[in-house]
Amino acid sequence: MTPTPRSHQLEAIAAIQAHLHTTDRVNVLMACGSGKTLVGRWLAEQRRCATTLVVVPSLALIAQTLTEWRSANGWLFEALILCSDPSTAAGAEERAASDGEDIPTPFWARHRAQVTTSMHAAAHVLTERRPDRPLVVFSTYHSAPVAAAAARAAGIQFDLTIADEAHNLAGHPRADFRVVLGTELPTAARVFMTATQVNAVPAPPQPGWDDWSAPLSMSDTTLFGPVVYRLDFAEAIERKLLSDYEVLIYETPGQTAPDPVAALRAAAPTGLSRVLTFHGRVAKARAFAEAIDGTDLPDGRRVRAIAVAGADPALHRSRALAALEHPDPSTLIVVSSARCLAEGVDVPAVDGILFADPKASDVGIIQSVGRALRLAPGKKTGKVLIPVCYSADLDEDTTLSTSSFSAVWRILRGLRTLDARLSAELDSYTRPPSRRGREDGSRDTSLVTFDLPSATDLPALIARLVQNTSNAWDERFAELEAFAIEHGTANPPAKNKRLTTWCEYQRKAYRRGMLLPDRAAALRSLPGWTWDAEMRAWVEQWGEVYATIAPGGRLDVENPETMTRPLQTVSGRNRATTIGRWCAHQRVLARRGDLDTARRNYLKELPGWTYHALSDVDAACLDLLAEYVAWKGEANPPADYVDDDLPIGRWLNQIRRAKVLGTLSQALLDELEVTTPSPGSPGTLRWETRQTQWQIGLEVLHQYAAREGRCRMPENHTEPFEGIEYPLYVWCRRQRHDHRYDNLDPARAAALEAVPGWLWEIQPTPRISIDIGDARHGTRTGYVKGCRCQPCTDANRVAQASRDQRARAGGPSTDLISAARARGHLRILTGQGASQKGLARAADLNVKTIVDILEGQRTRIQPDTERIVLAITMNDVRQSHAPGTLVPAAPTWQLINDLVARGWPKSWIAREAGLGNTLQLKTDQVTAGNAQRIAELHAQLDDITPPPRRHRAPMPPLSEITADLTRSA
Repeated sequence: MTPTPRSHQLEAIAAIQAHLHTTDRVNVLMACGSGKTLVGRWLAEQRRCATTLVVVPSLALIAQTLTEWRSANGWLFEALILCSDPSTAAGAEERAASDGEDIPTPFWARHRAQVTTSMHAAAHVLTERRPDRPLVVFSTYHSAPVAAAAARAAGIQFDLTIADEAHNLAGHPRADFRVVLGTELPTAARVFMTATQVNAVPAPPQPGWDDWSAPLSMSDTTLFGPVVYRLDFAEAIERKLLSDYEVLIYETPGQTAPDPVAALRAAAPTGLSRVLTFHGRVAKARAFAEAIDGTDLPDGRRVRAIAVAGADPALHRSRALAALEHPDPSTLIVVSSARCLAEGVDVPAVDGILFADPKASDVGIIQSVGRALRLAPGKKTGKVLIPVCYSADLDEDTTLSTSSFSAVWRILRGLRTLDARLSAELDSYTRPPSRRGREDGSRDTSLVTFDLPSATDLPALIARLVQNTSNAWDERFAELEAFAIEHGTANPPAKNKRLTTWCEYQRKAYRRGMLLPDRAAALRSLPGWTWDAEMRAWVEQWGEVYATIAPGGRLDVENPETMTRPLQTVSGRNRATTIGRWCAHQRVLARRGDLDTARRNYLKELPGWTYHALSDVDAACLDLLAEYVAWKGEANPPADYVDDDLPIGRWLNQIRRAKVLGTLSQALLDELEVTTPSPGSPGTLRWETRQTQWQIGLEVLHQYAAREGRCRMPENHTEPFEGIEYPLYVWCRRQRHDHRYDNLDPARAAALEAVPGWLWEIQPTPRISIDIGDARHGTRTGYVKGCRCQPCTDANRVAQASRDQRARAGGPSTDLISAARARGHLRILTGQGASQKGLARAADLNVKTIVDILEGQRTRIQPDTERIVLAITMNDVRQSHAPGTLVPAAPTWQLINDLVARGWPKSWIAREAGLGNTLQLKTDQVTAGNAQRIAELHAQLDDITPPPRRHRAPMPPLSEITADLTRSA
């Protein structure tokens, strides 16, 4: 069906047109699903734009926007798609905006769109565009600098720029996003469109921002222009553009997170047939879908659950959305996602959305709720489902601080900013019962339902919950702000009871994780604000850390001597009891965004301070381990545990191994200490030292056996292993001792018996002399020939010690070494076309040696063999011809002619070279074998002259000639 402008869209276009006569920037706020995308399309048509730039957050949204623009008739335009090269960092970040999603090339071809990642190619299209056909450039915010540079290179300015989902430009946007706001983008007019206006408050910047300036707010008319048209959720619902909604907050089993199956079964009786669920991570979305798929519901229906992610094939995502569009009456369709169905992306109408474990911002929550408000035949309301866990054993504050309840007040807070009806309903919960309209204090609800049967005092719990979403917070903050301006500090005296009580509640909410990030940031911005007395203790601890740094020196977080020094000032139950743990705690807080500006400023003063003491992988795994601890209450995930595509269990085993080997970095150890439960608690991190030590010992034994071909070793032998000298002899002796007294685990005994050459009991070698031929006793040669007399044994021990010393010092050694480097070099050469025989000829080794190294049959080789192999080049291979290969004959004939000129007959030359009685060699080409024979003969003759002959006597063989010369000499 071809779309045509509806009344509200015509109103929006008229308002934009009217204001663009007097300003070049305007702001349009329209609810999700109300058709703002096509407003931009019809606006460009009305303004007769020759060149239009449309900027959106993701490639998926470009594809959707292009499809919608093409669906409207009456205005033919050329389309150019600008995106970043996926092999670059910018390209990876661009695709991360859609959870890794990319758009297949055939899609762009079907929609008659050119695609480029090149500024020069884009400039060429802008320069050579058809004058009779408008050009629309679709770009992601990541590629906005490319669009701007292309326009400048082409010498044009866009007639219109439409920035959709413009809330991405508020706060602290990336440097490339800001191009859309700046003068570097040549454009005559800018229209900013969003469903969720963001009026930012100060907050600490994050990586990717270009500076530390104040955040950008969409209320800034200089940057975003005035709001010329507004269509919020409430008005859109009233005008029948969206369906109404109902928020259902209901209780499900679970300790800290709702049980997936129980959450869905509890929601099913509300009449749902198509549901979207939103999650904080892709892995959790997949786990949720896997848990509920195939579940039988009480009404006889069966759940069909599908998880989708941006990285999934397009066909898989299309099938999931198709299942939503045409549900089977006997089935409840559930599609679970983390990010790829959130911002701006169109999906079929659904009956409800379920927030399983959301981590989205207020903007993301509102975008997600918009999915439940799409109109559909027979649909009256869209359900917003929020399952929570409630335990009667917990007090009210603890209950409200759980992650499931924090989702409740975040979602309600986001919705109340868009719907005055919901705001009024929530405010009624905070009024005394006598003011709720009924004598018993009860009230009618229309938009929010609380189904929490385990709550002992539900009205009080709801009132406390709603306080976190109430506008009263802003009023009280304004009062505190006025006090701070007047007195220079945000610490009111005790006599101001109302304000001090409110401040203490904010501090308590912050400690329990109940204070919204923007509110916490607003409080931090006030002069003199501290969360509690702990700040003073923190400063004292900072002073102790500063005192450990020598004058002119730098803080070294890898220095165990300094980092293990105890702090004199210890606050509460904080585990940061040493210098190193304190530093680690600050780094962890910074990654979580919980380190306030005051503390950051203090830390800047520490010489050598860094927030990046860990590698990116270690930091990511550590943060995911912290999430696991919060989820499970313990710090020992299974070895195969994976979260967010990172192998957390395997990573933790590597950490245990590094600790045993003494190679674990101090910084990582300190962060583990402050992230995991304290020692002695049920969930503390188990280092499993003994098991790890034993496994390492077995690996070292395998290494020794593979090299030596036996498990018998010199007394007190230590084996080089991963940068340490491992006491292998002592370890083996301990295993034999434990086995002898039945103290060795059977599985370990079996593992030892699998090592080639392992013996449980080793008989002492008799120290007797044997016949060793010409070799002398008391030498290593005698020992190698099998003699184990004391002198030969002592000589071997001395030689072994000398060899070990040379190896440790980096000197030459005759020990066998790994063939890995040689094998890798040979594989490179074979990949370039070298044959095995050619390699053997070039190295002057036999073919079997080359084959054994290549195929891994020979794992250890002599150092000289490695040196010879690594020296081979493709030029050497080309020059080492096979005997039958034809080579130019000129060099060979030069040698023959030289010999003939010196008096050697051709027939004699032929016989000595093994070529018969005559030289039947061609003058243009000869075989490599014949050329080699002539060259060797020439070299043997050197400067020898032919002996005198009588008459026709034959020339004697070369062997006789050289023998005569030897006798005469």
